[in-house]
Amino acid sequence: MSRLLAPLRRGCARAYSSRAADANFSVFQEGDRVLLNVKNPILTKPLKKDERTKLPRGYIEHTEIIGKGPRDPIKANKGATYRATHPTFEDYIVRTPRLVTPIYPADANLIVSLLDIHVTPPAPGGEPNEPLEILEAGTGHGSLTLHLARAINAANTYPPTRPPYSQRQILELPETKKKAVAVEEEKKEDPEIQAKNEELQRDWDAWRAQRNAVVHTVDVSPHYSQHAENVVRGFRRGIYVGNVDFYVSSVEKWIKEQVARRSTNQDSPDPFLSHVILDMPSAHLRIPDVAPIMKDDAVLAVFAPSITQIGDCADLIWKQKLPFFQEKVVELGTGISSGRLWELRIAVKRSTNDSISRETPAEEALDETAEDSSDTAVEEVPSPTKGSNTTGDEVLVCRPQVGARIAGGGFVGIWRRKKKDSVDLS
Repeated sequence: MSRLLAPLRRGCARAYSSRAADANFSVFQEGDRVLLNVKNPILTKPLKKDERTKLPRGYIEHTEIIGKGPRDPIKANKGATYRATHPTFEDYIVRTPRLVTPIYPADANLIVSLLDIHVTPPAPGGEPNEPLEILEAGTGHGSLTLHLARAINAANTYPPTRPPYSQRQILELPETKKKAVAVEEEKKEDPEIQAKNEELQRDWDAWRAQRNAVVHTVDVSPHYSQHAENVVRGFRRGIYVGNVDFYVSSVEKWIKEQVARRSTNQDSPDPFLSHVILDMPSAHLRIPDVAPIMKDDAVLAVFAPSITQIGDCADLIWKQKLPFFQEKVVELGTGISSGRLWELRIAVKRSTNDSISRETPAEEALDETAEDSSDTAVEEVPSPTKGSNTTGDEVLVCRPQVGARIAGGGFVGIWRRKKKDSVDLS
């Protein structure tokens, strides 16, 4: 299989330059993507000496930009003067070409904040710690991937010069893609260039092996995965791309491969994921797969367009008794600065003497601070009290905790992994 997929990996070699992540952004360099400050700002393609960027009136040669500094005057072919800057994080994500709808920067920032990620810089000369590992299932556009890579950047040392070709790891492909790869001819490289690239790859792999934090991002589509890698590589000369490992695979296949690779003497590996983000169709069906490889107190985040999809997650966790307790459910969207909390829980219908059906919470928080009405951090399930007349029907309660309805950009459910030896206190 590796031989079959090799041409697909090498076919991406032309898309990238081989260089270290230069942090000096005072001068535009070849390969940079810059923002032209016209009436409707334009994000250029990677700068090349023999290319140009079209404008509403005329064009700008890339040679006019390379070597200039941010906000230096740049002349177009028709004499008009423009200014260029490095794109901000928001400008870059919003203006890059897209194959799928991205998670917009405001929402991605909030999701990363909800994940509660904390990293420390590597100690000089010290022994490497156990790495912080994050799984993002559903790479998509690469917007959230880029935010996660920035969040963990301080944990890793300065990377070496990266190889000029894609670093994606292809674990499985759709049948149509396999046929396309099988008929593609392998392209020969110059022996000297090939030897140099192999040396770069060895140095890169050695650096990757000693990282203190890494984002594993998985997508079933090789096309989306390749595009997302381009997005991450294209921001500020790829300063964050070394923090991410891209995989073309289903989540189940990725987990199976990781468990097999980390297993020793036929023993299953210890849980290794500190954070898991599920951003994919039917995300709730993947929760049982990721639960065994998540550390105690690890964070599970599910991003979905509708509250009922978050409800599917809560329902599955409840019915399968998975080792998670819910921290919060947050609505994202314009006009909601830090997200709006939702109440989402499983309840049991109770019949009373006056035939009015009421709801008994099926979950209770163990923390004393959870006594107020806005509590969503629920963990344990109390048994029905003796003498109570319950119908036994479980219902899903989902409603905004405060305020009126606001059209949002989606919903995020946050759960924490329970300890294996936790005792049921109900």
